[in-house]
Amino acid sequence: MDRTKIKVERDVWENSFVEQHYNKNHGIILHTDPKEDPKYNEKNKLIRKCQEIVGTNVSGKPPLNIAIVGTPGGGKSSLLNTIFASFSTESWTEIVPFGSFGRAQRQRTTRFKSYVKDTYYKRRVQDAYLMPTFLDMTGFEDDDSEKSVALLELVCTGRIKEDEELRSAKDYATKYGAEALLGRYNKGVCHRPVDRIIVVCTSNLHVNIPESFLNAVWKASTKHREIPVYGVLTCRDKYPPNVVEDRIKSFCHLLALPKCRFAHIINYCDDIDNEGVHFDTTIPSLDVPVLQFMKQVLNPRQDDLTQKQVSKMDILAIFAFIFAVVAFIYVLLISNR
Repeated sequence: MDRTKIKVERDVWENSFVEQHYNKNHGIILHTDPKEDPKYNEKNKLIRKCQEIVGTNVSGKPPLNIAIVGTPGGGKSSLLNTIFASFSTESWTEIVPFGSFGRAQRQRTTRFKSYVKDTYYKRRVQDAYLMPTFLDMTGFEDDDSEKSVALLELVCTGRIKEDEELRSAKDYATKYGAEALLGRYNKGVCHRPVDRIIVVCTSNLHVNIPESFLNAVWKASTKHREIPVYGVLTCRDKYPPNVVEDRIKSFCHLLALPKCRFAHIINYCDDIDNEGVHFDTTIPSLDVPVLQFMKQVLNPRQDDLTQKQVSKMDILAIFAFIFAVVAFIYVLLISNR
């Protein structure tokens, strides 16, 4: 499907374009007591709204799996920590290690990691709400080759195992080709199939928009089923909308994003709070725009799973495993006679 022919229609969801939640100067007033923040009540209302949307485990449906993808240095890990703080009533915590290090600007995130509800949803009283699982992984190259699309496809279909390095899959594709990679991984069990994709990119005007990578995301997200794609530009505090207007338009056009699936946000960072107030509390004025965006992400879609399902490939994999175990036991019995 050619994205240039797509007309981005007005979405029926409530517009989550977060401009209304930031003042013109992006001024964030820090309070040691979050109740003094003018956005405190609004934050709590949005959390309750998100809870209503996801429902509870009584429904029998699984939590949504939300993949956070982007190129290195785009702010994926910082965004995750910001999302987690937004859902928290306690304080910001570095749950996801972030930053780059070394002369080669090596990434902190190197393995596929799932952040389930219990990891980040810190409440004084535990509840049964089906808060989503967030999938974090190493940054992708700005590339839309068959190899890159295949890697993203494996992520989308849930074929990447917990703590697996994507580099191993990438090296296999380099050696044997994309089709061989898909053939190898699609024989395995489906772990966490993706329900939503959030593409993260920096607003930094000195960094090119990863057009090829965005194209690869588009291809992978529509390969087997239509996975909803959302987009986030970070570093809003340094690059406000009036400065990066063309970049916003280009980013949204490349991913065919209506306003309700796009957010230009400020992450928790030292530039916003160099006094370290957020280490002991949260900042509702930062949280509200993020929660407004997440409310849109969590809104149900027609093809969301209504109950836990097992694919045909998973059933075949289970039977293959059982057959292998039975065959192994049989060989042992024969050899001991």
